[in-house]
Amino acid sequence: MGKMDGRVVLVSGGARGQGAEHARLLVAEGARVVLGDLLDEEGRAVAEELGEHARFCHLDVRLPQEWARAVETAREAFGALDGLVNNAGVLSIGYAAEMPVEEFRHTVEVNQVGTFLGMQAVVPSLRAAGGGTIV
Repeated sequence: MGKMDGRVVLVSGGARGQGAEHARLLVAEGARVVLGDLLDEEGRAVAEELGEHARFCHLDVRLPQEWARAVETAREAFGALDGLVNNAGVLSIGYAAEMPVEEFRHTVEVNQVGTFLGMQAVVPSLRAAGGGTIV
């Protein structure tokens, strides 16, 4: 038995890097996962690699309706949602004094607003499941 047997976890930014590794580890520990990401082709490839225990859902974390769709994907595919790995993020490299305001706004939208929207989207499902985890 794995540490995550029977759990259903949504992983934002799950198409590559740290998010994909989170998904792999979760599945190895018995969880079922929904990978959410803007990178459709890469996300589908990771979900395919993980087999029947994974699904992919296009997810722009800046948009509440896309979070709602990701939560619904988990419910439809696996019957519940027990957790969120709020992994999606962007990194801007350079000096803040030289950063265009549009780039700063994009970073805030993804890294802060997206994280906030993810928590809002999953809390009703976590409550319905009797609790859960957001990381």
